[in-house]
Amino acid sequence: MIIAVGVGVRTLLMSLFWSFLLFGGLAAYGELVANSRFLARSNELLLRAAHLEPEIRPDAAEQLKLEALRRVRIYEEKIERTHLVDGMVVNLSANGEMMDQCDSLLFSSLRYVSLIKLGIHPQAEEAWQAIERSQEGGQWLRHPRCPNSTSRDMILGLLIAFSQEPAGFNEHLTTLMRLVDGNDGFFGSGPIYVSYLSPGLARFVAILAERHNHKATPIPEIIRAGYSTAELEVLVIERGFESHLGALTAWLELELTAKIPLDMATSGAVTSFVDQIVSPFASVSLGGQRLDWITDRLITADPSNLFFRYLRLRAAGALTVTARMRMLNELLEMPHFPKDRLPMNCDRHADYLWQRANRLPNQLLVRCQEEFNGTDFLWMVALLLEELPVAGSSRR
Repeated sequence: MIIAVGVGVRTLLMSLFWSFLLFGGLAAYGELVANSRFLARSNELLLRAAHLEPEIRPDAAEQLKLEALRRVRIYEEKIERTHLVDGMVVNLSANGEMMDQCDSLLFSSLRYVSLIKLGIHPQAEEAWQAIERSQEGGQWLRHPRCPNSTSRDMILGLLIAFSQEPAGFNEHLTTLMRLVDGNDGFFGSGPIYVSYLSPGLARFVAILAERHNHKATPIPEIIRAGYSTAELEVLVIERGFESHLGALTAWLELELTAKIPLDMATSGAVTSFVDQIVSPFASVSLGGQRLDWITDRLITADPSNLFFRYLRLRAAGALTVTARMRMLNELLEMPHFPKDRLPMNCDRHADYLWQRANRLPNQLLVRCQEEFNGTDFLWMVALLLEELPVAGSSRR
């Protein structure tokens, strides 16, 4: 009798377990379908709003472009004079000492990409050569004067620089793949949470290698097996540095996948595994909506972030000339970016504006003790002016 009762309880518990699992699966399935439809509708609304928005007068648009480039020249000339150490960007203290050099590989890479897109090629070449020199024993350094092991965010910056295909990058990509393969997934000497190539970064390395047809040096399996977890990471992403890294990851994917087939762009993505069961009930494939989902979650986390808004419109195909000009006007009006000098800590709390949750202008009466390198301004101007002509300007 006792045995029979025990068997009955176990059977009941197993039935309850499988029932909860079934209902949970159905709920998750329904959520995926609902999100897919929501994103499709969201894109439609963004596209409609973009085409209904009144156009900015051509003369006003040209004035915005010229003012943006004028300020870029001021910032870049100041950066070249005082904010380059070993050719890589740093911030400065009140007495002129360098600061934040251990973040330099990431932000030097963003400056390099900005200069390329702005058409400032001599300085871009010098910036790339400085990045190339930031190596030691085959490993990439945060900065030649930083003793810390490099990290995943620094390698993300390096891959962002690679996306512009600078001279010799193919050889550097091959060396990086060999380094990772020969060190069981590590690209530096730090612990696993710092210097191990994440599956998401490995996927970008594989995409770059596939694009450039690495036949002589086959892509190692540890890299070829990379997959994206960005879709899951944005579920719990917080405003600030983490969300900015998520945004840079989304930008890199937009940049790389614009020139490759969709199946290659979505391979290794978490969404591709559930596409087959969801797609019959969704308006488009989940793989095709990955970047819509990621950028929508970024906006949800931080709706006032100009970089995130740019990404959402770009992912939706709604980044019209008018939208670019309105965001450029907003950028130029922000008090965080002085018109005739680089920003300082008395202007704002954030060294690099788009990676900080607190982007309020500094209203406190504090001494101007830190001067920031202004790469955040170069980056946004470069993205907003990309592929747009500027009358009567060589962009330098």
